[in-house]
Amino acid sequence: MILATGDKRREKFLKSGRVLWDLRNAGGGSKGLQAGGITLLVFAALIALPMIAMDFAKGGMVFGGLFAVPGLLLLLGGILSQKRKMKNYLSYYQKETGFDLEELRQLEQELLEPDMFMVGNVPEGVETGASEKRPQLGCMITKHYFVMPMNMGKSYIRRLSDMLMAVYSQEIPGINGYKHGLVFLSSKDDTAYINALLTRDSCEEVIHELYERNPEVITQRVFYYDDRKYDIITDSPEIVKLYQEQMKQAISFKSLLTFP
Repeated sequence: MILATGDKRREKFLKSGRVLWDLRNAGGGSKGLQAGGITLLVFAALIALPMIAMDFAKGGMVFGGLFAVPGLLLLLGGILSQKRKMKNYLSYYQKETGFDLEELRQLEQELLEPDMFMVGNVPEGVETGASEKRPQLGCMITKHYFVMPMNMGKSYIRRLSDMLMAVYSQEIPGINGYKHGLVFLSSKDDTAYINALLTRDSCEEVIHELYERNPEVITQRVFYYDDRKYDIITDSPEIVKLYQEQMKQAISFKSLLTFP
């Protein structure tokens, strides 16, 4: 679903004014450690308090401690790890994107502008807690950038001018068969990326907006060049190599291709 300017769900995602920080702060191993620590501390309390109430204070402290000590260590370790992670969040984005700090500031500014395109998503067949009222943040497209939140506090961020392909597919190889979702590729990638949580409608909204902002983006899974078939799912490294070779001549890559 498109979350337009004025939509309360959109404003909630943007309210801090620090979108990149928020994206990096979401999920990750540090948050997992904290959750595990809290769970163990709860178990410790559930064991210790009833035993203490029944005048088995010593036993309650011993058995409760078996959960409380590792729980506390996990919680503190997770908090410290998360603090280090967020202290270096700009360094993470610099490493992942190759952008300098000035360009990251430009990206942050564009993410807050009214013409930023945002898609909310409610995954199908997966229990994520998302709903129409509280969708996941599926994708953001600004004047110059494509931003796709990924798992574990990571994000896929590329310049729009570097995006090569974006297609919806129901034939993405997965465990025990195929899965469906968005497959996307830029000239800066080694291989194609996949987001199998996006619904078909969300994928189509992203593809349409990406094409509107950069008509050079290829929105079909398969194309032909020089009598050879290229498929984004199986041939993405070769596609990037072909693009780099052809763009040395400063020509439109898409105009060289034929489509089925």
